[in-house]
Amino acid sequence: MELSSLIRRFARHGSTIAVVAAVASCIPLMAAAGTAPEPHASGVMVEHGWSRPTPPGTAVGVGYMVIHNHTDAAVRLTGATSEVATDVSIHKTIADNGMMRMKPLPDGLSIDSGQSVEFKPLSYHLMLEGLKQPLKVGQKIPVTLKFERIPAQNAVLDVRSLDNSGKDDGGVDHSTMNHSIIEHSNMSHSDMDH
Repeated sequence: MELSSLIRRFARHGSTIAVVAAVASCIPLMAAAGTAPEPHASGVMVEHGWSRPTPPGTAVGVGYMVIHNHTDAAVRLTGATSEVATDVSIHKTIADNGMMRMKPLPDGLSIDSGQSVEFKPLSYHLMLEGLKQPLKVGQKIPVTLKFERIPAQNAVLDVRSLDNSGKDDGGVDHSTMNHSIIEHSNMSHSDMDH
């Protein structure tokens, strides 16, 4: 039965409430008749976002967080942006012959349905490159995470002091490295020793 004829049928019986109820009951039927909806950003949750302060003159910062995929399919984090940096990229720190190396993930990071990925020292992290100003304790850094097939997700990184950075396992602290003598954006991250 078409929606318009259903509404007319209930309208003849008088009640506005009946018309509203009829329309509301048809919405799931209309949705089912079309294609299945794509996963929505509300199914991806970002929490525990944090970063570290950077000394003056440092052009690179880091971003850590936990991303939960509550959708019914894998999602791929493809990139990120932030107003505090000219570029934001996804990296993973890996052990290679006893050396810690940073590896960029230009194809992004896939997160399976029902799974979570923690961005933390010595693991996945965001590189905030070309910082416009040093990151300061107490600052809240807005970051927009871009995903394949679903809308972008906004997150906030709280800049915490080095002694209050959450689960800091003593990993590589990019924010305290002397980046002023190194052009980070031109480096081959796959060859970078940490």
